[in-house]
Amino acid sequence: MIDVMMDTIKRNDLIVQGDKVVVGLSGGPDSLAMMHALIRQQEILGISLTAVHINHKFRGLLADADEAFVVSFCKEHHIPCYSFSEDVAALAKDMGVSFEEAGRIVRYQKFEQVKNETGSHKIAIAQNRNDVVETFFINLFRGSGVDGLASIEYKRDGYYIRPLLDVDRQTIEAYCKQQNLEPRRDHTNDENDYVRNKIRNEFLPYIRNEFNASIDDAVHRTVAIMKGEKTFWNIHVEKLFEQVCHFMNGDIYLRYDRFNSLQDAEKFQLIRLCVKKLKGNMTNLSYDTILRITTLSRTGTVCEIDKDLIATKSYENIIFSNRYGAEKVENHVLPTLYTKIIDVSEKDQYVLSQGCIAVDADQIKGALHVRTRKDGDAFIPLGMKGHKKLKAFFIDAKIPSSKRDSVLLVCDDEKIIWVQDLRMSETCKITENTKNMMIMSFQELVERH
Repeated sequence: MIDVMMDTIKRNDLIVQGDKVVVGLSGGPDSLAMMHALIRQQEILGISLTAVHINHKFRGLLADADEAFVVSFCKEHHIPCYSFSEDVAALAKDMGVSFEEAGRIVRYQKFEQVKNETGSHKIAIAQNRNDVVETFFINLFRGSGVDGLASIEYKRDGYYIRPLLDVDRQTIEAYCKQQNLEPRRDHTNDENDYVRNKIRNEFLPYIRNEFNASIDDAVHRTVAIMKGEKTFWNIHVEKLFEQVCHFMNGDIYLRYDRFNSLQDAEKFQLIRLCVKKLKGNMTNLSYDTILRITTLSRTGTVCEIDKDLIATKSYENIIFSNRYGAEKVENHVLPTLYTKIIDVSEKDQYVLSQGCIAVDADQIKGALHVRTRKDGDAFIPLGMKGHKKLKAFFIDAKIPSSKRDSVLLVCDDEKIIWVQDLRMSETCKITENTKNMMIMSFQELVERH
């Protein structure tokens, strides 16, 4: 087992000399064998270890005994141990998710917490070769693409590592017996209340007996192929993102015309990447949701991705945004407006960087102030003769309705002088009669030649 584990670590660059590694330690065979093996190889690997145990409060005294076992094991082997007690059943009810999902959320939260507190570099999870097969079928039955059929990765996010992913459960059990480890046993693993347990205890034995005794090897070959496909797509879709998408004010704008020219598979992968870049993951992003986003065609139509994230069709773009990210700027501290008045004869000494404008200073009436739009706002856009409603101006400029409340307006006591990054007022433009010029910007002023 140790030989296979060390080969997996080396082949997949899971650990480097000097790493501090947080180890998820339930006390069961997998995690106990992994921790014991890492302790034995600690000097060779040049690492330090910290254990994290979560008592899910689900098995009463047995769960408390698991916790005591882990604490005792770590004390015996001089490993720092962080132990947490969480009522996962109550949390699952509050969150409206399954017990399994709530437990996973708690575990990863605590792993991250201890990683940050200890300044660790890696988090080791004790998933094994059998878990790869079970996860493959779980994802297959749910209906999955390349990512799901690639099953479990050796490394995720650069620091979650799985050193035992090439070791089967039988070998792990043999290691525990050989080393007299006496791991804790969770009787719920033998119950078929959960999908994974049903696949492990009923489905896979049936397939091995009735169809293919080597189904595990066959699945691993398929998973290896899917991992290659996944790597290809990860590279390809990042290139697509650079060509078709851009960030603006924390949202992602996807060019609709270019998006529409892509193959369906490219569209699906690009949507997944947009969600991942905004949300940090693709949890609960279903095929049906992705399909609905691809059918957005009329400006103003919206697809709800989850309780926080939406996709909106807006003129030439599909915009991925946080539904709570379009709060009015006036509810927050407004940015500083920088201004500088110079004689117009000096204007050639200055260059206006992007985001700056120059106006006739003598056309400004009273004090300058910054605000967002109000009902009935109108101004004379540069190049026009008559007033135009600000709402109509936004529509013509194809500014999404969700963004209009956050556009900054520079005003004097009588009028709108500048709609930030869009248009200044005709009434304040510099003419041959201008004597004093005001430069204004929401960034540091102004570069001198």
